[in-house]
Amino acid sequence: MKISHILTLVLIAGIIGISGCSSEDKELKKDAKEIADVMCKSMEAMKNLRLADPADSVLVYKLQEEYQLIQSDMSALYQQFRTKYGEKTSSKEFSDQFRRYLNEAMLDCKSLSKEDREAFEKGMR
Repeated sequence: MKISHILTLVLIAGIIGISGCSSEDKELKKDAKEIADVMCKSMEAMKNLRLADPADSVLVYKLQEEYQLIQSDMSALYQQFRTKYGEKTSSKEFSDQFRRYLNEAMLDCKSLSKEDREAFEKGMR
């Protein structure tokens, strides 16, 4: 009788532990997607800035402002990430998992060069 109660408690604890991990994974995956979206916007803005005619100072100025705004968004997002995950960010396991999620999310970016895309695909392995 005692064994069945202990087994039931262990089973319940295991289910709760597994469901807790998966919700944390979903949250980390969501955060990685947000960061990847901002990184993609940054890459697109930089690409547009490189392609802009230097003689068109109004366009160049507008693109530089856009890039600066994206960079400040990225800084705020990284600060929120560090605050949210705190000590976990120093864990190799956590960092590897986050990197995989980030690489996966970055593959949706249309501004990736062929080399960047290959690097992100390689990082998923």
